[in-house]
Amino acid sequence: MLFVVTSVGIGLLGFVNDSERVTIGAHAATVSPTFDGHVTLDLGAVLPRLRIPAHSPAGIGVSVDVQETDADNLTELLTRDTLIAAQPDGEIARIRQVIQQMAVDNAVAGAGSGLLVVVVVATIWTALGKQRRRELWHLVHRHERRFQHRLVVVLVALLITIVSIFGPGRMRPAEVPPTEWRPLFKLLPQLSFDDRLKTVEVASGFSATGGVGVISTLVDTYRRSTELYGRLKDRVADVAPEIHQPGKQETVALLVSDRHDNIGIDGFAAEVAKTGGAKVLIDAGDDTSSGQTWEAFSINSLKQHFRNLKVVAVAGNHDAGGHVEDTMRKSGFTVLDSKPVEVEGIRFFGDSDPTKTGLGSADMPGDETIQHQSERLADIACDQPEDKRISTMVVHDPSSYADTAERGCATLLVSGHLHRQVGPEHKVVDGRAVTTYTNGTTGGAAYAFALGYTLRKPGEVTLITYQKGLPVGLQTVTAQPSGDVTVGAYTPLPS
Repeated sequence: MLFVVTSVGIGLLGFVNDSERVTIGAHAATVSPTFDGHVTLDLGAVLPRLRIPAHSPAGIGVSVDVQETDADNLTELLTRDTLIAAQPDGEIARIRQVIQQMAVDNAVAGAGSGLLVVVVVATIWTALGKQRRRELWHLVHRHERRFQHRLVVVLVALLITIVSIFGPGRMRPAEVPPTEWRPLFKLLPQLSFDDRLKTVEVASGFSATGGVGVISTLVDTYRRSTELYGRLKDRVADVAPEIHQPGKQETVALLVSDRHDNIGIDGFAAEVAKTGGAKVLIDAGDDTSSGQTWEAFSINSLKQHFRNLKVVAVAGNHDAGGHVEDTMRKSGFTVLDSKPVEVEGIRFFGDSDPTKTGLGSADMPGDETIQHQSERLADIACDQPEDKRISTMVVHDPSSYADTAERGCATLLVSGHLHRQVGPEHKVVDGRAVTTYTNGTTGGAAYAFALGYTLRKPGEVTLITYQKGLPVGLQTVTAQPSGDVTVGAYTPLPS
């Protein structure tokens, strides 16, 4: 009983007072648990506070104190936040993970404290001995009334101390009235709202009243984004009869590349993967536009949408800096690093792009040139024994697989980078079939930035069918800026 009471008390007290600084969307933020049953976003002095129901057990809620960002101006910041909020599943999962980790950490700390208290009490109990415990018992009973009075005084003093430390605000009246919350749809009755947006509430006050115009623009951006990408996702069911279905001995992977922060397309891509029976996601890089820490939301979205698939990934030239690869690894992705690995019976090989390119900036050399990487990877691939021949080589820039393809040391070599489809192109090298293929931009990126409520170019994903670990067919599925979905013909690959 002593262990349970101590563990629960200390663990709960630690959890209630815990917080963690994380990256949420385009911001640094401090996340703290609450028990009001809501997720509350404090957006600072200019914009109103927002909240939505948390739908979590025991009424656990979350307070998110949104802080600094690297956006250059308020318009850019608000647009970016709104587009991320239109596809919030990745960030919701991230916050849930943070709160769950807090609960686990404090439960462990509480259990440790409880165990320590039990050990101390047991040690003292044993050290006193039976005779001394009996003497103390008689002493307590002999002065029972005086002991009870002293115990009451000690308990009252302890209670006052606890209240003074943890609840000073409760001992005096509040200086401001409690927050009043208004449904967002009542603040903007002229706009249409989806079911998720109808649950959003806004804190009453100057920020909400003075920022109605700003909020109206953001809601319209949110609506346009959810409508387009929702329509694309729904259209996959209409074209499902055109999508090749795997046989009993076949495994399917979905290839994406050059998303460039466009998490809106992820719902469509995930629906294609589900319809095509994919078990693996192949990510050929450029998930972000500049490789900054705030762009972790792009990887969070991939992790959430493809949580039932195994992910094999490389980073592109716009993912340079190490942050993207670190986030991928923490998300459980298999990040290729010049060593062959087997996933779902498929032997993969590849590496991230060595070039560093920021948003709107020129390429900067990395640890090696593309040409050097191509030669180095070819040496490794060609050194593999024939029974462990590379099934699929994944790089970002097609130039990185040029030497491997020329020497015939991999069956299928895939890439992105060009923002347009190239191939599949087939050839035979020393009696072995080799296919090269470059996927078009999945995010519909015209340049290096694709986050938006529309597609700048068609967004392409490719289904790759394998049999006994070897690629046997390709099929593209493309999201059009108009909201239509087109399916390419299934292309068998030479054996």
